[in-house]
Amino acid sequence: MLFESWGASDVGQARKANEDAFLLEQELGLLAVADGMGGFQRGDVASQLAVNVLKEVVSSERAVIELYRRTPTTSARAAVRAMLEDAFQRACEEVHHAAVAITGEGGRMGTTLDVLLIIGRTAFVAHVGDGRIYLQRGREVHQLTEDHSLVAEKVREGLMTQEEARRAKFKNVITRALGVFPSVSVDTLHFELDPGDRLLLCSDGLYRYLGLRELGFTLMGEVTGSTPSELVGIANQRGGRDNITAVLALVGESGQAERFVPATAQMDVLRKCGLFQYCTYRELMRVCQIAEQRDILQGAILFRDGDVGRECYIVVSGRMVIEKHDTMLATLHPGHYFGEMSFLDHQFRSATARALDDARLLVLRKDAFLQLMKQDSDLAVKLTWQLLRKLSQIVREMNEQAVAETVNMESLLPAFDLPSGD
Repeated sequence: MLFESWGASDVGQARKANEDAFLLEQELGLLAVADGMGGFQRGDVASQLAVNVLKEVVSSERAVIELYRRTPTTSARAAVRAMLEDAFQRACEEVHHAAVAITGEGGRMGTTLDVLLIIGRTAFVAHVGDGRIYLQRGREVHQLTEDHSLVAEKVREGLMTQEEARRAKFKNVITRALGVFPSVSVDTLHFELDPGDRLLLCSDGLYRYLGLRELGFTLMGEVTGSTPSELVGIANQRGGRDNITAVLALVGESGQAERFVPATAQMDVLRKCGLFQYCTYRELMRVCQIAEQRDILQGAILFRDGDVGRECYIVVSGRMVIEKHDTMLATLHPGHYFGEMSFLDHQFRSATARALDDARLLVLRKDAFLQLMKQDSDLAVKLTWQLLRKLSQIVREMNEQAVAETVNMESLLPAFDLPSGD
């Protein structure tokens, strides 16, 4: 994918120094925003050091980027994510060592870091801290990162409302940053891009003054090289109590005459699928990470009654039928899912699945699905709840069918006069 990128940063109205830093490396497809922690010493050094180390590591691993560009396989994708993980760990270690060298033993430096790496159609996101990355797609804006802050954790745990979080005195306390300790846990995400997608990386000095809806109106409008400066200006006009940084990427056409399925197509199917009814857009992106696309020709058998089941399927296009002993049990349309019971037990398939038309499916493998649930407890609760609801529905339908058959059999039995007790 071809893309343009721009950035802007300002000290704001209250701070004496700008402790934010940003990176625009168009050739590498690398964008970043770092926010040095004002409560610690030399936040400006920490943020600039972090983006410098990031650039150094990614520049030295061009072979990893080019391999994925040529052959975007699962292993090549894992290598890119490992490269970003390594860049974060090295930056964290460098900032930690610098803290000792500059501030002495017991001194601390820290910084947030948000990174976007675009390779071909794929966007890789890596995140630590309370900076944010937003995706504007179509007429919607989605926050792709979760704040690593004390108030955000309390909101996620149901201990605080969003309004209480906005008014909390400790809203600036973050729970994860580079440099505070020698290593750090990094959130990563990858997803496919569509032409017209817009991505915004920003520090908290920006988003505290612009809500999601207002950001959406801005990003859906005409985007130019001056847009980041305009966003920074709005934050300044509304108080500018912190440093303010915005980096914006506008995705264009591929530049090649290639055909591909729009990323929105998969996401739209997942959003309509009952299994993912309560998932956020970011959680659906995580599901897309582990999903594999499979095309089935009309009449082809996907699996047979008695086969070992290790996959769940979601219909993207076409129709599938579930049958047993030549009896059609169900016809499945786009958005329907099946095979999910294999995630709950080790039993064999209880029916046969056949393509009624040429069909395209999203495939979730059991091992990848369970690993995802281990990594994200919120997502695990939502998916487990939906699986239990589906299982409950099946049990109820079987009970109703059993009762109906029992009543029918009783109606066919001859009536007998019972002997009296006289």
